[in-house]
Amino acid sequence: MKIDTAYDVEGLSQALSELLENGFAQARVTRSLDDSDDEGRDRISGSLPPLTLSPGYYKLAEYFLWLEKCKDNDLIKGAFTLAESEGLIAVAEARAQFERNHPPCGACGALQDSPFATGCHKCGAEFMRRSS
Repeated sequence: MKIDTAYDVEGLSQALSELLENGFAQARVTRSLDDSDDEGRDRISGSLPPLTLSPGYYKLAEYFLWLEKCKDNDLIKGAFTLAESEGLIAVAEARAQFERNHPPCGACGALQDSPFATGCHKCGAEFMRRSS
């Protein structure tokens, strides 16, 4: 059975989340990749979050991420189709979830590995814990 990715909102949301997480992880290991030999690069690349869906989902998700960037930079004027509008909504929801999962450091702005981090991995600032 063939699935039309444009009508699978859950799959699109998952693809967007996986792309955002993968991009975050790649940004964190870029320096290590540059300084590693071939074996080390393979090991580091293997530790990145896996993409679990078929490639069509990621192509569609990449299109909506591109469309969001064009819209945010006023490169596109006019109305969007219903599918584009729903795709942009899915991007906004995935991005909001990503930002909740990776809050920025108040001192340097670096995104953290989790909302429960006790200190910044980049600048070393310690985070205050909220008490109930």
